[in-house]
Amino acid sequence: MPRATDGPRRARVLVLLDATAARLRDDDATGYVDALASGLDGDLVITCRRGDVEHFRRLAPAAIVESGPRGLRFRAVRMLWRQFALPRIARRHDVDAVHSPWPPVPLLLTRPRVVTVHDLGFYDEGQPVRRRAPLRRLALRAAVRISDEIIVPGRETAVALERATTFPAGEALVLPSIDRHEAFAAAHRVAYRSAAALVPAETGPITLPLLDEPPALDGSEPEAAH
Repeated sequence: MPRATDGPRRARVLVLLDATAARLRDDDATGYVDALASGLDGDLVITCRRGDVEHFRRLAPAAIVESGPRGLRFRAVRMLWRQFALPRIARRHDVDAVHSPWPPVPLLLTRPRVVTVHDLGFYDEGQPVRRRAPLRRLALRAAVRISDEIIVPGRETAVALERATTFPAGEALVLPSIDRHEAFAAAHRVAYRSAAALVPAETGPITLPLLDEPPALDGSEPEAAH
């Protein structure tokens, strides 16, 4: 998955973040979405459930925050809303990409897609059949196939993703820790610019070391950290 494309559409990358399932899931996923909202703030249009509007406005006061219908607390309603309403919101705000913090991703979408894969425990054959979640497996495979950028929280998740779906581990963007606030936000901006085709081709592939050290003026690669 190359992270070099054909030049900027515009300088600022505006991303639609689907937070409709936030605060309904485990603490790690909730913390991830909150860190995204506070770290990227004005780069985001955030969609969420009505009860979370003030929460996200406090975290990201410069972001556009929109709520969906009351029924979004139900999984089936969220699934339909993502497919039919989310694309309309993306068009209305003219966003450059749509970020799904976990599968599934919207299928009826003309904007680039970014998806984060947190956990593949439902692929563990040691789990009871009801915990293996065949629909989650299907959603993950669809997300990996059609998304423009795949984000994972660690190398182990990238390797597990390759075993589960054959998606090459080396092509997933591995995030810095949430505790490294600036690097965490910068890594997402790399993913968003890549998905939105905003990285000039002459820069070559963008890798995470460039987030910590600017490229040399002569165009050579920065030295690896020791």
